Amino acid sequence: MNFDFGAVFTRAWQITWKNKVLWVLTVLPFLVSFLFLPLWLFAVYSQDLNPNRMLRFMENQNLIILISIFYLVIFAASMFLQIISRASVTLGIYRVEMKEHPIGFLSLLEGGLAYFWRILGAACLTAAGMMAFYVVFFACAALASVATMGLGMICIQPLFLLMIPLMLLAMAFLEQAEAAIIVDGMSILDASSRAIELIKNHVWKYVLITFVVYFVMNILITVVMVPFMLPMFFFMTNNFESGLDFGNVFKMQSLIIVILLPIMTIIQGFSLTYIKAAMMVTYLRLTRSTSESNIAMQPATA
Repeated sequence: MNFDFGAVFTRAWQITWKNKVLWVLTVLPFLVSFLFLPLWLFAVYSQDLNPNRMLRFMENQNLIILISIFYLVIFAASMFLQIISRASVTLGIYRVEMKEHPIGFLSLLEGGLAYFWRILGAACLTAAGMMAFYVVFFACAALASVATMGLGMICIQPLFLLMIPLMLLAMAFLEQAEAAIIVDGMSILDASSRAIELIKNHVWKYVLITFVVYFVMNILITVVMVPFMLPMFFFMTNNFESGLDFGNVFKMQSLIIVILLPIMTIIQGFSLTYIKAAMMVTYLRLTRSTSESNIAMQPATA
């Protein structure tokens, strides 16, 4: 099959740039972090900011319980928004590509909610597979190290380089499974089988596509972050030379966070939407040769 990588990247750019509502949907889970910003600023600019006092404050067991409950609630809300975001953005990209439905924030949220459990199942299946792989890999590495008195660990160091393409293929697997769920209305297991089949038959295409989009997006994020990190670096250096003042350090950090967090949210919205768009375009172009020319939306089932 003749596969045009340039066309995939170009089309993904067009979808991402022209449909900024997808950026908003993508960053929904990140918006939870904004809830911590007022608390952080209140703590930093408090007149009684003192590391020792804060450590004594944290010895209060009731406070620790309340903080733990708060974090659990935030974590659950973030996970819920993460799944809704993934489903809604994937659905939105598909609708844009097929030119079948106008896209809007509320309509995509409602549509994505119908796929919630299957997208959650695909995400859990991917996470479980990666966890099982890491447990087996590091268990074997530990046994090899013990059996060879450390020599085995040195010998298998190059294998750690394989973690990068494996992580990229795991990302591709999840994206293709989600595309199969939404485009073809498949169950979790059927969508996973479709994703495995596609990756097995086109493994180098997926390695190249994921490598390009993942590392280009990370370079973009780094380029944006460095100008903001440099002032913090010089400030910390001067602070260490003149005597560390935790109050000033925290205040400088809070200022950087206030400026950087909205910018990073926009960058994350763009980059993650672009990655999902590239994966959806790839799925459609690899499956349309054996599918109908116009893929109809499948009714969502739990």
